[in-house]
Amino acid sequence: MRIINILLISIFIILSLSNQCVAGNKTSITINAIVLPRIFQSIIHQEPILNIKDEDIERGFVEVLSGTILQVKTNHRSGYMLYFEVWNEIFKEIIVMERGRATVLTSNGGLVHQPYSGNNIEIKNFSYRFYLREGVKPGTYSWPISVMATLL
Repeated sequence: MRIINILLISIFIILSLSNQCVAGNKTSITINAIVLPRIFQSIIHQEPILNIKDEDIERGFVEVLSGTILQVKTNHRSGYMLYFEVWNEIFKEIIVMERGRATVLTSNGGLVHQPYSGNNIEIKNFSYRFYLREGVKPGTYSWPISVMATLL
């Protein structure tokens, strides 16, 4: 009798397992992922100094082509901001030029929004026009502006 009970239980277990396999039961799993916004930047080129000559003072400004070349990559669909920091008070204002776009900064610097360009690496080549304050002397000055890419 005991052997028959064990046999019946075994047959029941085998049949219940085989029914699940034959019926083709499927299980699905949903996975959600949140991709955090990231930004990477590296400075390819940065002028180390700014030379101001007598003719620059007479003209009222100094122009520097390709003063900063920055490489930026982000996955943030809202784009990013370029933060320009100025630490020399010999300027009234600064015009930053990049690919035909001119942005006027105050003597304190400023923020400039950059749209999302896909997951591409962008090369930003900045030229500058520094408008001089009265009383500026000709000479060699340390580079007066820095650029940093930051998320919104």
